[in-house]
Amino acid sequence: MGVYDYKNFGTADSTALFSDAMAITLYSYHNLDNGFAAGYQHNGFGLGLPATLVTALIGGIDSQGVIPGIPWNPDSEKLALEAVQKAGWTPITAAQLGYDGKTDARGTFFGEKAGYTSAQVEILGKYDAQGHLTELGIAFRGTSGPREILIGDSIGDVINDLLAAFGPADYAKNYVGEAFGNLLNDVVAFAQANGLSGKDVLVSGHSLGGLAVNSMADLSGGKWGGFFADANYIAYASPTQSSTDKVLNIGYENDPVFRALDGSTFTSASVGVHDAPHASTADNIVSFNDHYASTAWNVLPYSILNIPTWISHLPTGYGDGMTRVMESKFYDLTSRDSTIIVANLSNPARANTWVQDLNRNAETHKGSTFIIGSDGNDLIQGGGGNDYLEGRAGNDSFRDSGGYNVILGGQGSNTLDLQQTIKHFDFANDGAGNLYIRDASGGISLTRDIGSFVSREPGFLWGVFKDDVVHSVTSAGLKVGNNLTAYESSVKGAAGADTLKAHAGGDWLFGLEGNDHLLGGAGNDVFVGGAGNDLLESGGGTDTFLFNGAFGQDRVVGYTADDKLVFLGVQGVLPGDDFRAHASAVGQDTVLTFGGDSVTLVGVAPGSLNSDGIVIA
Repeated sequence: MGVYDYKNFGTADSTALFSDAMAITLYSYHNLDNGFAAGYQHNGFGLGLPATLVTALIGGIDSQGVIPGIPWNPDSEKLALEAVQKAGWTPITAAQLGYDGKTDARGTFFGEKAGYTSAQVEILGKYDAQGHLTELGIAFRGTSGPREILIGDSIGDVINDLLAAFGPADYAKNYVGEAFGNLLNDVVAFAQANGLSGKDVLVSGHSLGGLAVNSMADLSGGKWGGFFADANYIAYASPTQSSTDKVLNIGYENDPVFRALDGSTFTSASVGVHDAPHASTADNIVSFNDHYASTAWNVLPYSILNIPTWISHLPTGYGDGMTRVMESKFYDLTSRDSTIIVANLSNPARANTWVQDLNRNAETHKGSTFIIGSDGNDLIQGGGGNDYLEGRAGNDSFRDSGGYNVILGGQGSNTLDLQQTIKHFDFANDGAGNLYIRDASGGISLTRDIGSFVSREPGFLWGVFKDDVVHSVTSAGLKVGNNLTAYESSVKGAAGADTLKAHAGGDWLFGLEGNDHLLGGAGNDVFVGGAGNDLLESGGGTDTFLFNGAFGQDRVVGYTADDKLVFLGVQGVLPGDDFRAHASAVGQDTVLTFGGDSVTLVGVAPGSLNSDGIVIA
């Protein structure tokens, strides 16, 4: 399971398809927004906005503006071609297709009928080592045009956008048939001549290009001999959604263009927030950029008519941010409706802005929150719920406000800011690179690649003022000068099958790998079986049984209503799930199933369980 999973292909095939779709979609723009992207990253959307806009127009030493011919700019077109070729794709020319319609010097194909002549599409192919064509890519371009005719083509595209929104009827559905009917007939002939079927075709596009993807999917059964009926369709930031189940529509929740139409129909809601879920869409991915983060920018109403909101619509923001979602260690835990926050701040804003779920201009988010950092130095902040925080590269700082969480620092020197005195927390080390933190409310966070913790301790004027104290992570505990906060008492296994027994005072039991037998004592124990098929046996007290990742087929003996079951970072969980969606009775036992893993509560009837004792994060 994953947010981009498509047609039951499975995660590997779905993400490979998504990556290809993104590569050919970005190529369709030929790096047109390169200048704005570089200007925004360097200067931001606040006081640096004038410099951002100037860079968008004329470019700079590392970017190409929309005005052609500035001599110090790099060859942006060459870079676009190199990027798509690196992804395995090669543009296919009109001559190869035997097509006699309009193209430009770049090989871009233009719309064929009057009223559609600003529409643009790229045809690309993948070839094997012997030079045989193995796949075809069709990438529709969004509202814009080549630099030489950018204004004229953009006006034409805007007219197409307005016609799609306001009529005539079925304009959006028929868009591709009108614009590229003859070209796609030639693509069919070319594909068949090379032994390909519709299943070997990937159709993608962004914005108006995404509308084209949805249009082609709707028409695919009745036009072009039905050849494209089984093609793969992935659309980014499309204002429309196909009436079929063939399309995966991906977009940022705060992109004002994404889902602007209800299916292919304009409604009054389209002017403002349009966050209603659709079967083909991912609904809760947020681009945490300078606009989204700023209180000042969000004074103006959120609307497709509010131009500053369009910063979330740029192709480069999709290429970078959506790829980081795909690369995330948490990807397999996500689903189509997961809340995913992607750090897309400019360099100036990143230094003092905490990336978090602000839930602006959208329906209330549900379930766990996933926050994906950039490769810079990010500030990442979870909330009071269950969070999955990932820093990636850079020296990142994290905060969280409770719940059950997984925090992956990634590369760099990473810090977790506890925001309280260290006395309010317990720390346990499993000896395999993971630190577990339990707060005063009982919430547990699993952390990795965190090199230091910051606590707030009493300082000046008898503790009225607080001091930030940095604790270094060592093998024995958290150290400040000569002071050591020791880890909680624990018993650790190894790679094989271990039998671990807790002491009377309460322990953390870490089975790690292998089929382990963990025996609790009279105290309050925490059982972490790890990978393998484990037997976890309570010895009394109030125990916590924590299951993370692919934990196997485990059995719990002695579970009572006072104990707690925690499922943290396990597959097969949907936003809003409660334990009853995963529970079944097997004889006298209850089995809780998550993906391919399960826990059997020996001698426990489903009716004796309650939500207070089971956490699904």
